[in-house]
Amino acid sequence: MEGTASLSVPEALASNCDATSNNDLSTNNPDEPAATAAFSFVCLGVGGGPFDDDCSCYVMKPADRAWHEGTVLVEGGSFLGSLKKCLQPPDSVFYDAEFPPDVDADGRTEIFNSWINNVFISHGHLDHIYGLVLASANNRVQRPVYGLEDTLETILTVFNGRIWPRLASYDESDPMAFYHLRTLKINAPLRIAPEVDVTAFPISHGPARLSEGTTCFNDEILHAEPIEHPPCEMDGTFCRTVSTAFLFTNHRRDMDVLFMGDVEPDLVCHSSCNSTLWENVAPRAAQNKLKAVFLECSFSSEQPTHLLFGHLTPEYLYKELECLARHVRLCQHQDENLLEGSLRGLKCIVIHLKGLVLSADPSYTTCTPVPKSSSSEHLPLPVPLRERIQNELDALESKKRLGVEFIIAQRGQRIEC
Repeated sequence: MEGTASLSVPEALASNCDATSNNDLSTNNPDEPAATAAFSFVCLGVGGGPFDDDCSCYVMKPADRAWHEGTVLVEGGSFLGSLKKCLQPPDSVFYDAEFPPDVDADGRTEIFNSWINNVFISHGHLDHIYGLVLASANNRVQRPVYGLEDTLETILTVFNGRIWPRLASYDESDPMAFYHLRTLKINAPLRIAPEVDVTAFPISHGPARLSEGTTCFNDEILHAEPIEHPPCEMDGTFCRTVSTAFLFTNHRRDMDVLFMGDVEPDLVCHSSCNSTLWENVAPRAAQNKLKAVFLECSFSSEQPTHLLFGHLTPEYLYKELECLARHVRLCQHQDENLLEGSLRGLKCIVIHLKGLVLSADPSYTTCTPVPKSSSSEHLPLPVPLRERIQNELDALESKKRLGVEFIIAQRGQRIEC
């Protein structure tokens, strides 16, 4: 991050997990981690489906602290299975984690799991919680799970005794509440470790069609216009899914990292929730204190707007960053229309790519089926979505030059930021 932070991908990682070194990533010596980084992230899952072994899940710690001194779980999609894979000997992405000698990957996984003392979930969709659910019975002590009210209420519907045993509760005194659900207050810093805070902001994750009798989400906090009738003729009650952005602050290093759950564009949602988020983080970005943003980009820009389902494309992602840039210029008392270089040094870690297994044809939808434009034998499989998104983002940056570096996250990758 121009001398202040970097991305670390140990060579041994390629054989243990899926990440591989490339020219876009600076590779650090495992014995010399980025001295000026605020946080260390390891990506246990970076996708948004359909592959169940690569869904949103990250472990994080302050960069100047050891893993055993307190690890944070951010999202809980692909959890213990991916963690075990990344803890395979002889070396792993957790090169600085200390384990007893001669402990195998199963033992390392159990030990590492015991180091996790806080969990933050952006919203209750399965690709963000199912690994957390499966791991619930492996706790030795009660573990706090933080989220906005909508998120926690959704999680509770899974721990209902039918889908999964009732191992989560708001009641801390419940002896079976292996997960103690704790409601986050909006825009209110929460101290989670010495000199480390997290602040939650609500963001929209698109329209949701609820079954009869299901409680509506609290989408009033998003200040969005009423949902227009979707292109498909469907019955039911519609509201918006509330997702969350987490701003992690390391006061010792005086640096921030913003992690955003799934999010739809303000331009599509007809709301100002994303703009409000950018306005809140802009003062820190204007001082070069915001070091990285984890931001989803589920589809390439060819995806039709009505089929985004509350997600971003490269074009919409860049528009969101331009909104941040305008707020940064306002903080700097400069012309908000002159955005070139306004986010210089910011890393955008691109996450939640949809691992499509079939070639997407924008002219074909479940709402209005039409014949495919080409036969299946001529469709490129698999769709090179990672390359498409990287190329689109690089092209946008080359044209508009905000100063952002885009990194497509990979499962098993370690990121110092």
